[in-house]
Amino acid sequence: MTRPDYDPIAATWNWLASLGRILTDPGSPFWWPTIIAAVIGFAIAAAVAGGNWRAARAEALPRANARFWRQVPVDLGFMVVNSSIPFLAAPLLLMVSAVGATIGYFLMLPFFGPPETGTRIDTAAAMALAGFVAFAAGDFALYWSHRLFHRFPLLWRAHRLHHAPEFLTPITAFRFWPQEQIVHIIGAVFMSGLGLGLVATMLGASVGPLTLLGVNVFSLAWNLAFSHLRHSHVALSFPRWLSHILVSPHMHQVHHSVEERHHDRNYATVFALWDWMFGSLYIPDPKERFAFGLGEEAAAQSAAPVPLDRTARAAH
Repeated sequence: MTRPDYDPIAATWNWLASLGRILTDPGSPFWWPTIIAAVIGFAIAAAVAGGNWRAARAEALPRANARFWRQVPVDLGFMVVNSSIPFLAAPLLLMVSAVGATIGYFLMLPFFGPPETGTRIDTAAAMALAGFVAFAAGDFALYWSHRLFHRFPLLWRAHRLHHAPEFLTPITAFRFWPQEQIVHIIGAVFMSGLGLGLVATMLGASVGPLTLLGVNVFSLAWNLAFSHLRHSHVALSFPRWLSHILVSPHMHQVHHSVEERHHDRNYATVFALWDWMFGSLYIPDPKERFAFGLGEEAAAQSAAPVPLDRTARAAH
């Protein structure tokens, strides 16, 4: 595998240019179809709640106040800064992903032998399998890096920034210190590379740079699946059976609740399966609503949330 040329000045310009394509680039988290999907999700939540559109709108858009307007520019600032990481840290991310793919290759080598040089994953079924395994492996890494940032006081001091807002908006999803964001990204790209290496070697194919850091179709699908409502006041729930597999917006809102009993719940980003497997799943009643933020006591003390090994309560 050859490393593509990297020019930091060109990377900076590409990052700044990407901000102008935030609504039109399919790789952007705010690609315009994702906005439409969020509106559809709001309509579904309102219909399920009884069709009282005025009440649903009031719940989804809490009355603005000074704290809300102080939060918005902070969230926007973190969103802009953190959007630079994939561009400016591209060589590091490519190297980490390649290390993961190499480990996957060597793990599968005794079983399937070395692939022929230049052989690529080129069938629809093979590409779907490779894309899904890479996507799921990256999500598994995000579950554990997120959980560890809640477990250890030093890490929590950084992560508490994400939990501070009392009002959740789609841009709150990007409210992380850059050093934390890059830890999450590194973990995800390493595991994605590992998953890709495992599948590619099993299929007798090689892994190239564009394959390692290309846009995953499953990421696009997830962005379209009401992802913006995860950080919002729209309590969109999934059927109970599906809530054991995928994280609904309502389930992630539990994670931002001020109540202590919710602090060790629903760490997963996409697959609720991880929470189910590791004892942190909480499926809220569709009528449950939550106050968000750290709470006055938590904000004053900067205390870490509950220990990692707390026994999970039974889901509602």
